Amino acid sequence: MKKVLYYFILISSFFMIIGGISKVSQDGLTIPDIFMFIIFISLVVFSIVKLFKHKKLDYKSNKSNNNHKNISNSETTQSKNVQPNNHIKKNNVIRDIETNNSRKEKQENLITNNKTNTLNENKINLNENLQKNNKDLVLEVKDDNNNNNHYSDLNANDILILHLNKNREVGKEVKNHFYLLENQINVDKILNKLINLNFLDIKSNFDVSLPYLKVPELKDILREYKLKLGGNKPELIERVKTNIDENAIELPHVYVPTSKGNEIIGETEYILHFYNSPIISLGSAHKIAKEVLNVDDKIEYIYLYLLQQNQKSNNSDHRAENIINNLVFYYKKTNKNKNVIRKYTNYATYLSVTQGIHSAAFLYSNEENIIDRLFIYFNYHLEYYENMLFIDNISRRLFKNLFYEDIKSFENTDKNFCDEICELLFAQIYNNNNITLNNLPTINYILEKIKNENELRVTKYDF
Repeated sequence: MKKVLYYFILISSFFMIIGGISKVSQDGLTIPDIFMFIIFISLVVFSIVKLFKHKKLDYKSNKSNNNHKNISNSETTQSKNVQPNNHIKKNNVIRDIETNNSRKEKQENLITNNKTNTLNENKINLNENLQKNNKDLVLEVKDDNNNNNHYSDLNANDILILHLNKNREVGKEVKNHFYLLENQINVDKILNKLINLNFLDIKSNFDVSLPYLKVPELKDILREYKLKLGGNKPELIERVKTNIDENAIELPHVYVPTSKGNEIIGETEYILHFYNSPIISLGSAHKIAKEVLNVDDKIEYIYLYLLQQNQKSNNSDHRAENIINNLVFYYKKTNKNKNVIRKYTNYATYLSVTQGIHSAAFLYSNEENIIDRLFIYFNYHLEYYENMLFIDNISRRLFKNLFYEDIKSFENTDKNFCDEICELLFAQIYNNNNITLNNLPTINYILEKIKNENELRVTKYDF
């Protein structure tokens, strides 16, 4: 109605100006004529400004409407009823919730009870370590005949898109992340799937939408209704809620998880942790996590599962070290029990230095270079150890005892070897340049043994 009034004022004023110009050309310009020209020109400017603001609001509405249409049209087997006008109201957003009869069958052959039994038979009993230091890791494998997995229709990428776009404004979806681009993930198609399966909804109301408006946009709305413009954003939002009808203005549309969607989000926090992981694919992490019940911390469980699989397959200590280092970083981030953090940090250092000794035996010929080389393998956790010695005031003797006990809980090891690893660490932290291989007889013996074995292999195959 206001747009009609503004058009009327614009056209009337325009014709009055034309008529005035005709009259002035015949009778000459007088002071009342100048005054009338100013009035009508002001009316023209006023009506143009108002019409421009209305056009801007219509453009925002059309943009939101078009974005929603693009998502809906990406899934050709589903249809949505969209109103023919350019304004999307919350009452006009109609979702088709038909169940697709061709849904993918639930995956079969999940982890069997045989895997559960083997978890307690590894050389490194990781579950026992957790029981001593933190909590029991309860493993219950889902029975294919009684699978109540309420998100079995979703794969790992579907759940990732749910996490990344929850409570995001329509038209501002997360699409340009390198993981999504690298794996050619169709975000619009997945969003449409989440909506049709009732994991996600699109809402537009004061409580959901107003926080997405910027302060100038909120002031434009208040100015339109001749309301006070002062105050911070929360005050502006409250003023809009109190004085304006929710259906009278166009609001941003937002992806809001349903109760079903929020439940999935709460159960799959590991998705955001592993979708950029260098040690496991997102699909594998999801497969491991969804096949166990009654595990509160699935991120921790996945790391421990990977460690156990690494031991069973006799993979290199380098991979085990990478897994443990990532686990330690996660423990620190989540304020895990300090004893657990120390235990896994020590084991990661033990594996790293052990690999360093084997590497040094092949690459370095003189004693000085070997010592310098071995110092490198403490660098990843050097700050952690410095804090233990300088802030927690752990004595060297206690440090050595803790280190040995921690490593012994993972695998059989020699006390003298562990003590010499600690002496190397102390030498680096306290800048002891006088340490030599004579001070490290066990490490020196291992180095000589590796060199001799290597020389024998070279002699054997020397033609």
